[in-house]
Amino acid sequence: MKKKSRAKKIIKIAALSLAGLILVTLITAGFILYGRIASMMSIKHVGDDLYTMNFQQDYHLDKALAAGIKNDEELLRFVCDDMFFGYQVDGNFSKYGCSAFITPNPDGKYLAGRNFGLGGSDTLCVYTHPKDGYASVSTVSTDMISVGEGSEFATTSFLGRAVLLAAPYMGVDGLNEKGLTASLLDMDDGETHMSTDNPDVTVTMVIRMLLDRAATVNEAIELLEKYDIHTGHGWTQHIFIADANGDAAVAEWYNDKMRVVRYPVCTNFRMSDRSLDGDFTGQCDRFDLLDKALKEKPENTADDSMKLLEAVRQEYKEYNIFTEWSVVYNGSVPNSV
Repeated sequence: MKKKSRAKKIIKIAALSLAGLILVTLITAGFILYGRIASMMSIKHVGDDLYTMNFQQDYHLDKALAAGIKNDEELLRFVCDDMFFGYQVDGNFSKYGCSAFITPNPDGKYLAGRNFGLGGSDTLCVYTHPKDGYASVSTVSTDMISVGEGSEFATTSFLGRAVLLAAPYMGVDGLNEKGLTASLLDMDDGETHMSTDNPDVTVTMVIRMLLDRAATVNEAIELLEKYDIHTGHGWTQHIFIADANGDAAVAEWYNDKMRVVRYPVCTNFRMSDRSLDGDFTGQCDRFDLLDKALKEKPENTADDSMKLLEAVRQEYKEYNIFTEWSVVYNGSVPNSV
C-alpha cells in the first residue's frame, strides 16, 4: 500500500510539474507573441485597396541601425530573423515615380502633398507608437513584400498579415506627431552605396528613423549626416523632408557625400546637380507644373493640394505604372497621427 501511495504521489508531482512547465511556456510564448499577434489582427480594410495597421510590437530600430544593413535583401533578412524567427520572405522592390511638395494653407499652417507611383497592389497605413520615439503614420505599398492582389499572399490572409510585420521598415512616406514628413522618391541614376566610417542603413530604414527621431528638417539632416546611405533595386533615391514650420529640403547622396537642396517641390531628378545651379525648369513636367502652380497660388487648402496631386498623377497602363496613392499630410496637426 505504501509503495502504491508513493507512486501516486510521484505521478502527481510529475503531473503538476509538467502542467507548471506548460503554463510557464504558454505565458512566455504569449508574452513574446502578443505584440505580433495584436499587430496582425489590427489590419483592417478601410477602402478600395486601402488597409490600416496599428503596430504594437517593438521593431528594434536601434538594433537595425547598428546591424550594418546595406541593401533590401539584408533588411528583409534582419526583419525575418527579428519578427519571424528566421523564416524568410521575398521582396518585390520596383522603381517608382513620385511627386512631393509643401505649401502653406490660408491659416498660415503647412500641408505636405505626396503622390506615390508604382505598379503595385494594396496600400497599408501603419500607425506606430515607439516608447523611445515619436508616434507616426507611414504608408507602405504591400507589393514591395509580395503581399496583396496579384502577389503571393492576400493582405488579410494569415500569412499576409504575418509578412506585414515587416511593414514599419517598408514605409516610403509618413508624418510624425511633431509634424515632420518624409517621402522617398526615385531618380534615374545607379544605386548609391556610401563607404565611409559611418554605420550603414538603407533608404527605407531612413524613413523609419526620421519619423521616429526627428522633429524638424534640421534635426533630420543632422541624423542623416551620421550614416552611410544605401539604395536598391537598380536606382538611387532622394528624400523630401518638410516640417510644421514650413521648412523643406531634399537630401541626396553623391560620391560619399550628402547634398541638401532647400526647395518646396521634389519629383524624380537629381536636384543637387551642379550644372542646374538652382534652376530646375525643364527637368520634369510634373515638377514644372507643381512649381508654377505653387508660385502662382502660394496658399492652398487640403482640397487644393489634392487637386495639384491629381494634376500630376501618372497613368501608363502599357508599362503597369500608375499613381498608387495621393496623400496630403497636415504637418500642423500632430494629433492627426
